[in-house]
Amino acid sequence: MNGMTKTRILCRLLVCGLGGLPVDAAEPAAGFEGRIVDDATGAALAARVAVTNIHGEFLETEGRHSHVEYLGKRWCYVAGSFAFEVPEDGAGLEIRRGLETLPEHWEVEPLAAGKPAARTFRLRRWVNLQRQGHVCGDIHAHQPIPAEAVGQMEAEDLDALHLLHVADPYMAPAVNEEFTGAMDAHSRPGCEVRVGQEIRDWQMGHLNLLGLTGLIPGYPDMGGTMEYWRTMPHWDLVRAMQAAREQQGTVVWAHIASLPGAQLPVATALGLVDAVELITWHDPTQLPNHWSPWQNSGMSMAEFPVLRAVDLYYQFLNAGFHLPIAAGTDKFFEEIPLGSNRTYARVEGTADYAGWLAAIKAGRCFVSNGPILEFSVEDHQPGEVVTLSGPQTVVARVRARSILPFTTLEIVLNGAVVAHKTIAIPASEPIDGLYDMQIETSLELTHSAWLAARVVDHPDLPNRILPRDVAVFAHTSPVYFLRDGREVREPASVAYLGKWVAGLLHWLESHPPFANESDRQNARQTAEQALRYYRSPEGTRAQ
Repeated sequence: MNGMTKTRILCRLLVCGLGGLPVDAAEPAAGFEGRIVDDATGAALAARVAVTNIHGEFLETEGRHSHVEYLGKRWCYVAGSFAFEVPEDGAGLEIRRGLETLPEHWEVEPLAAGKPAARTFRLRRWVNLQRQGHVCGDIHAHQPIPAEAVGQMEAEDLDALHLLHVADPYMAPAVNEEFTGAMDAHSRPGCEVRVGQEIRDWQMGHLNLLGLTGLIPGYPDMGGTMEYWRTMPHWDLVRAMQAAREQQGTVVWAHIASLPGAQLPVATALGLVDAVELITWHDPTQLPNHWSPWQNSGMSMAEFPVLRAVDLYYQFLNAGFHLPIAAGTDKFFEEIPLGSNRTYARVEGTADYAGWLAAIKAGRCFVSNGPILEFSVEDHQPGEVVTLSGPQTVVARVRARSILPFTTLEIVLNGAVVAHKTIAIPASEPIDGLYDMQIETSLELTHSAWLAARVVDHPDLPNRILPRDVAVFAHTSPVYFLRDGREVREPASVAYLGKWVAGLLHWLESHPPFANESDRQNARQTAEQALRYYRSPEGTRAQ
């Protein structure tokens, strides 16, 4: 029983008495009670609450609940109501619920002893993407367990969650006991959880395998470890992806912003990658922190330069791959909220977990840690493929709105910025709680092209307010325009990916330890197949 509960019981006894007799007691502390409801419907809402004293120090709310760190504060997850004891100097209160609801700020004045206060907070949703046919989800998390995750998902306005089983029990022991090969029993409509599998090799890359009916055997622990990617035996990832496909599973290449992985261009050439995670642990506009493909390639940085994740992603698009993007938090502890990085996907049919995955694979999606993007080219949406019979002028439009401040909005064509707008922050102020930018531009398409929109951080105006020092960021999957049906195939990008595969073959020649000889042989054979693809004039997909 905490202090607030004791205070309430004491107040009731003082009012009612015990057996009609007067009761003497010390004057109780004053408390504050809050209710959180939807402004449109009046229904109770789960949310995150941060209570601080005048010094900015965290104050705990009453009852048992989980916590998270975000925007420099410690938050309590609450389900519709909360209460806390008010310090004699008062307190500050902030309430947040996902990206589509305006946050609420309130100053709680000092209260007279024994005189509690109460207030109902009506949270206003500024946009409702679910009504527009979108499902949003976190594609990569390791904690919490499903029973606890559902409440946090509701508070974060998150529709779908993919928790990942990993072989190393030290990393996520609780989730490792939750795999069933089906939707988790704690799921409910509009809040669905499924456990999948992550396979990790610090040289080859990390895989997120979704929609599995059974765990992929033969990957008992991470390969390579982080010490120069050699101290532990390695795994071939191709056989894991092929096994996942046999189960009709979805393959997402994990966190290319921090760990691109040496086998990514091989797996992409083989047609085994359904999407790549553009936001997970690291900032996609910065250089990755695991440089294994470059360090072990046998080439100098001048020959084979390290690229930022966004630019690396563009090389695959410029090589003719229709490669969607996804996002997740890679959550292990309380250092980041579920859905801090999320994938919005425009579903066709039922708006559920399965529809969300299908929409991601089709490229009908954008990723975000704050801004909501609306992007179209001649009314065509991300994921659409349009055939051109000749040169054509198109109009591209994008709008970005966000409850978090951002500096720059851009339209990208084949990796080059063709339109942008930048506003200095913190000089700009939100209007009605929102930061809002729009761009419209006319473009002449003479060759096959892909177009996408993105929110990035201006390098001279840092805005590092998010967990793990990540900038506010959003990016759409592309809209594709193919001249006479021919894919984009830019020689420089194809050559770059070919060097990547050549670097993998060079590393395999150095005899790094593999868990088994068949993995080594398969890694070499598939790399040679991929290299033939990148070096072929027509780009015939490796088989």
